[in-house]
Amino acid sequence: MSAPETSWLEDLSQEQKKIADLIGEDNFKKLMEEYGGTYFYIPKTDKIERMERNEQIKAEFDGYNFRELAQKYGLTEVTIRSIVSDKMRAVRARPMDGQLSLL
Repeated sequence: MSAPETSWLEDLSQEQKKIADLIGEDNFKKLMEEYGGTYFYIPKTDKIERMERNEQIKAEFDGYNFRELAQKYGLTEVTIRSIVSDKMRAVRARPMDGQLSLL
């Protein structure tokens, strides 16, 4: 008589068992096949929310509204400057309305 197919679950740590329960045994096996023996970091869900918030801040940034964005999002102006740093250079490099570019 063969051992039950789920006997391998008994050898897992409590944390691993929780993951297997959460995603299902088949998906846990797939995870083991792909990443077995390695360590990887699973970010918290707030990282996704921060990324979406930062994209919204970049979309609303006009080149100068640091204070308004900081107040709206409950952040410091330094944080806003960090979030929009790439866009700030691009916005400030373009000619002002009505101004001709020499380049």
